[in-house]
Amino acid sequence: MRLGITFLLVLVLTACGTTAPPPSDPETLVLRAKTYVGMPSPRVAVLPEFSLYGGGRLLVPGEPEGALQIVREKRLDAGTAESVHDSAYGADLDRDEYVPNDGVIDGYLLVFTLYGGHQVRAATPQSDSGGRLEELADFQDELADVAKEAESVPKPYRPTRIAAIGWASSKQPDGADVREWPFAAFAGTQHVDGGLCTVMEGDALSQAETLARSATPTTRWRTADTTWLVVFRPLLPDEKSCSDLVVPRQNQ
Repeated sequence: MRLGITFLLVLVLTACGTTAPPPSDPETLVLRAKTYVGMPSPRVAVLPEFSLYGGGRLLVPGEPEGALQIVREKRLDAGTAESVHDSAYGADLDRDEYVPNDGVIDGYLLVFTLYGGHQVRAATPQSDSGGRLEELADFQDELADVAKEAESVPKPYRPTRIAAIGWASSKQPDGADVREWPFAAFAGTQHVDGGLCTVMEGDALSQAETLARSATPTTRWRTADTTWLVVFRPLLPDEKSCSDLVVPRQNQ
């Protein structure tokens, strides 16, 4: 684990006593990094690449199973978890900030969310961007290194809710797998990434997981008068509804 970009700043912050210890509750978000990819190759309703919770609980994307996105649970030791938390303060993530990139028209939005509700949003940061964009790109890379080295937890992550985001599909490839949609209709639900979102929980959760695993990302789902392309996305501990999946605004 490197986290070298903010090492000196962390030493100063820690010495001054200005960085509070991270929360210990494994359901409380400490730090998240998520990339929202837009045109020309959008990746819709995907899991965040890094979500650290209290007690060193780390959730990252796993290999999909059928049409179901999978969450891998990992564990950071106490020292590493605290270092990541302190480094986030050293990277000035304890504020609300938007960092534009005037040199990119169609790119992506990188969003860091820090405990307390602060969000730093950066437009297509890259390692050669220079300035603040480059700092944030480097910090994202360092979090990826932390996630790669983290110890896997044998017990799989079990969501209590799954979001289904559906897009009306006017075209069906020849030989497409078309199935009946067994849940409530999408009409009138929350908009997410240009689609309509509904959440399954309780008895519907197990059914949704089974159906998604038996399908493929290209399976179509038919309601009374519409055919839908559906993404099945487990909600993380701090995510309670479709509203938590809405893409943040890129500017103020």
